[in-house]
Amino acid sequence: MSSTPANSSQAGASGVAFLLQLERRLRLLQDTGDILSLSAQLLGQRLGAQQVACFDIDQTLQCPTLQHAWSDGLAPGAAGEYFLGDYAARLADTLAAGQALAVSDVASDPRTAMPAALATFARLGIRAFLNIPIAKEGRLAALFVVHSSAARLWHADEIELAVQVSERVWSTILRAQAESRLRTLSASMETQVAERTREFGRTWNVSPDLLGVLNLDGYFEHSNPAWQATLGWSVEEIRTTKFFELIHPDDLPRTYAAWDAANQGQPALRFENRYRHKLGGWHWLSWVAVPEGEKVYCSARDITVEKKLEADLAARNSERERLWRSAQDLMVAIDAEGCFAAVNPAASTILGWLPEEMLGRSLFDFVLPEDAAATRLALAQVTQEAMPSFENRYRHRDGGHRWLSWVAAPEGDLVFATGRHVTMEKEAQATLRSMQESLRHSEMALLQSQKLEALGKLTGGVAHDFNNVLQIISGNLQLLQLGLDDDPQAAKRIASASAAVERGAKLSAQLLAFARRQPLKPLVTDLAQLLRATEELLRRATGETIETRLLLADDCWRALVDPHQLENVVLNLAINARDAMDGQGQLTIELSNSVLGSDYAARHADVAPGDYVQLAVSDTGTGIPADLLDKIFEPFFTTKGEGTGLGLSMAYGFLRQSGGHLTVDSLPGHGSTFRIYLPRSLEAETELPLQLSGPVLGGKETILVVEDDVQVQTTVVDMLRGLGYGVLRASDGESALAVIGSGAPIDLLFTDVVMPGKVASTELARQARVLLPQLTVLFTSGYTQDAIMQGGRLEPGVELLSKPYRREDLARRIRHLLANGRHVTALHQYRAQLAPQPSMPPLPGARPGMRHILLVEDNADARAMTSELLAMLGHTVLAVGTAEEALPLLGTPGLELLLTDISLPQMSGVELAELAAREQPQLEVVFSTGHAPANSGVLDPQARFLVKPFTVEQLQQALQAPAR
Repeated sequence: MSSTPANSSQAGASGVAFLLQLERRLRLLQDTGDILSLSAQLLGQRLGAQQVACFDIDQTLQCPTLQHAWSDGLAPGAAGEYFLGDYAARLADTLAAGQALAVSDVASDPRTAMPAALATFARLGIRAFLNIPIAKEGRLAALFVVHSSAARLWHADEIELAVQVSERVWSTILRAQAESRLRTLSASMETQVAERTREFGRTWNVSPDLLGVLNLDGYFEHSNPAWQATLGWSVEEIRTTKFFELIHPDDLPRTYAAWDAANQGQPALRFENRYRHKLGGWHWLSWVAVPEGEKVYCSARDITVEKKLEADLAARNSERERLWRSAQDLMVAIDAEGCFAAVNPAASTILGWLPEEMLGRSLFDFVLPEDAAATRLALAQVTQEAMPSFENRYRHRDGGHRWLSWVAAPEGDLVFATGRHVTMEKEAQATLRSMQESLRHSEMALLQSQKLEALGKLTGGVAHDFNNVLQIISGNLQLLQLGLDDDPQAAKRIASASAAVERGAKLSAQLLAFARRQPLKPLVTDLAQLLRATEELLRRATGETIETRLLLADDCWRALVDPHQLENVVLNLAINARDAMDGQGQLTIELSNSVLGSDYAARHADVAPGDYVQLAVSDTGTGIPADLLDKIFEPFFTTKGEGTGLGLSMAYGFLRQSGGHLTVDSLPGHGSTFRIYLPRSLEAETELPLQLSGPVLGGKETILVVEDDVQVQTTVVDMLRGLGYGVLRASDGESALAVIGSGAPIDLLFTDVVMPGKVASTELARQARVLLPQLTVLFTSGYTQDAIMQGGRLEPGVELLSKPYRREDLARRIRHLLANGRHVTALHQYRAQLAPQPSMPPLPGARPGMRHILLVEDNADARAMTSELLAMLGHTVLAVGTAEEALPLLGTPGLELLLTDISLPQMSGVELAELAAREQPQLEVVFSTGHAPANSGVLDPQARFLVKPFTVEQLQQALQAPAR
C-alpha cells in the first residue's frame, strides 16, 4: 500500500500536532509512572492498538519486566516478568543496536514463529507488534512495545511516530527525574552536597536540558554542559555574562516579568523565550525556574524544532483558512450522518445561506428532491473512494436553485467536497439547445411560409384576372336583364349565369384571402359578443347531432379584426369539424386571453411576443395524420374528396393579413384543435361598417372612370350611363390627369387600383384632389395591393368596391359617397358662415337651449359638423353613431327630438324611429337622408325629412315643432 503526497503531507502535519499535544501534557507531569501511563494511552489510541507497554531490561532481553502498561480493556496483560526465550535471543542484537522492530503477523514472521514465543503471544493476545528500544549509557535499558490483537501492516509514519513518542517519553522521564533531583538538592543543598555530588554530577552532565543556578544579580553561577552543546557558549562565558544580555529583545518583557515573580517568592515559574546562539541565530527555550533562598534553580529545554513545527503548522493552517474563506467555490465537510460539519463563506454568495445556517443540517435539506436519489448514490460512492465529478441542484434562499459541480474525497469520518457554481454554464447550455431547437423550427416554418407565400402570389394573380373576367360577365348580364321585355326563359338563363358569377366571386374571394390580398375593414371588436351573435348560425350549420359548446371568458380583451371575415373563418372551422366527426360528436369553441412570450415567438417565425386573444375550435373527430399537418393550409388541398379545399387556406391568409397566428394540434382518433391568436387592441370598440340598402338610384353628376381593361371599362361606363350619370373615361393615370386638367366638371373619380403607366392610382387620387379639392374618390380592384393598404388593411379614409360587384352595389355606393360628400361640404360652408364675428348679431330665433335633440349619424365628419351647427343655433345636442347607441338615450329627461340618418350600421334609422314611437310617443322624429323621401323606405305619410345636403334654413325649418 502507498499514500499520495497529499495524504503523506496531511499525515505528517497530523503527527506533528499529536507530538506537540503529547509534549504539552507531559510537561505537566512529574511522576514517571504517570508519564508512561499517559504516553502509552495516547499512543495506543492514536495507532488503534490493543496494548502499549514499557519493559525494564535488567540483565537480559529474555526475561523483561513489564512495569507500566495500557490496555484497551479487551486485551489480557499484567505487570511482572515474562520469558521470551529464543525469540528474544534472536532480536537482542537488533534492539541493542537501537533499531525499531515491526512485526505485522507473529504467526508468519520467521523472527517470531517459535513455539515458546507463539505460546506467550497467544496467551497475551498479541498478533502484531512494534518494539522500540531505548538505550541508556550504551546498553538496552527499556523497551517500548505496541501490541495489536490482529495482524496489520505497520506504516512508516506509524513506526516513526512510535519512535518519536518513545524518545520524548524517555527525555521527559529524564527531565522529570532531573527536576525532581534538582528540587531535592536545592532543599538541602548545603547539608547533602557531598553525598549527592556524584549522582547529581552525572545527571548534570548527561541531561540534554540546560540546567543552571542563577543568583539574584542575574548571573548563572553554575551551568551544565548542555549550554555549550545547545547554544555554543562555554561555562565561563555563561558565568560572566548577565543572562538578560542573551535574550531576544522581543522576549525581554515576559522574562523580566518572570524574574520579578521569582524575586517575589513565587514557588515555580514556567515561561518561554529565545536565547542567542554564539554563532548567531536564536534558540527557543522552555524554562522551569524554582526560587530557593537567594538562588533560582533553572531547567530549560531547547524547543526550537517544536516552535518551527508549530510555526509551519500555523502557517499551513493560516493558508488553508485564507483559502477556505476566500475561495469562490463552495467547500464543505460532511459527516457520516450526511450533515454539514463545516461550510465556507462562499455558501452565502452562491446559495444565499450563511454558513452557520447550514452547519449541523442535512445536505438533503438543501438538495432539490429531484436530485436527492442521485446525490445519495454519489455520497455512498465517495465514502469508499474519491469521486471525480458529480452535479446536482441546491436550493437558494430566494426560492430558486443553483447548479453545483462537485469533486469529493473521504478523510477519516468526514467527506470533504468542493462545489463549483455552474448555473450560468447550465443555462447557457439550455439556451443553446433552445436556440438550436428554435432555429430548426424557424427553418421549417420559413420553408413552409415561403411555400405558402409563393402559392399566395400565384393565386392572387389568378384571382385578379378572374375578377376582371367576372366583372365583364356580371356587368353585361345585369345590362341584359334591364333590356328584357317579358321573356321568362331568358330571365331564367340570366339568373343562372348570375348565380354562377356569384359562386366564382366567392371562390375568387377565398383565393384573395389566402394570398392576403382581400380588402379588410378591421374594427376593434368584442370577440365574445361576436361569437354569441353567431352561436345560432353555428348550431344550424353543424346540426342537432353535434353538441356545440361556447366557453367564453368574462374578461376577454378586444382585437382589431374584420368581424365579417372572422365569422366566415369560425363557420368554416365549425363545418370542417362537423365533417370530421361524421355528424356525431362535440364541438367546443373557447375564447380566452393569452400572452405569447419570446420563447414561443422564437419557435414561430410569424409571431411577435405580446398580448393576444385566443379563439380555439376543438372537435372530437377523426383527427389529422401527422404527415398531412403541413399541407392542410395549402389551397385546393382537401381530405374530404369534395369541396374547393380553400376553407383553411382562406383562414390562414386572413389571419396572417390581420397580424394573427393559426396553429393546429391533432391526434388521429382523438380530434383536432385549431387555435387562432389575434393581437390585443387597447382601443375602444368601434362601430360596424355601414350596410347600404334601399332603392337603386342614379344621378346627374359626372364620373371619371379609369380602367385599363377595355372590356371592363366599357361595361362599367354602360352601367353608369344607364343610371343617368355623365361619364368620362381614361385607360391610365396619365390620361386621367389630362382629363381632370382640361377643366371638365367631375364629381367622382372611379379608378382601378392596379394601373399601368407611371402614375399609380394613389398618386392619381392625390393629384386629382389637389386640382379638385371636393372630389370624391372610389377605388375598385379584384386584387388589392399595398398601394391602398397598410399592414394588410385599407388605409383610413380609403373607399374600395371589390370586383366583381353588382350594379345595385355600384349605384348605392356612388350615391352614398356623393350625398355624403356634398353634405359634409355644405356643413363646412355653413359652419364658416355661422362662426361668431365680433360684431355679428345673434341668429334670428337662436336662443340657448331652444331644443333638446338626439342626433344619430354614422358619418363622423357629418356628425361633428351637424352637432356644431345645432350648438351654434342654440340647441342642446346628444350625438351618437349607431342606432344601438341611441336606444338607451331615448329616455333622457327633457329629450324632444330624434334627428336620425336612415342608412345606419345594423339597425336602420327607420327601425330606430319605430322603437322610439312605441317607447316615447311624445318624441318628435326627423329623418336625414341623401335619397328623395319617396325612395327612403319610410311608410309614414306624416314623416318629416331633412334631405342631404341641406341649408341652415332647411335645418331650422325641420327642427320647428309641428303646429298643435
